[in-house]
Amino acid sequence: MKNKKMTKPLNDFMSDITKEERDFIDQEKKYYEIVVALRNKREKLGLTQEKLAELSNIPRTTITKVESGSRNATLQTLMTLAQAMGSIFEVRLR
Repeated sequence: MKNKKMTKPLNDFMSDITKEERDFIDQEKKYYEIVVALRNKREKLGLTQEKLAELSNIPRTTITKVESGSRNATLQTLMTLAQAMGSIFEVRLR
């Protein structure tokens, strides 16, 4: 039995989706970039999730879920985490 090719070039994929689907993908990408930036900042500071939880007064389990992308954090949570790491979380509207 021959395996069917299960991959598709990105350009082909993007040409097959609607504007709404493309907008959704762009939003998810932006959220992922925020989550990665927060995790990278925490790691750069040498903080464990447990220590960040203590500094921010946010449960470690919440931080784990935010960093893994399994929970969409509120703006308040993102701002609190950033502040606990000595940073500012800004939202810019375009």
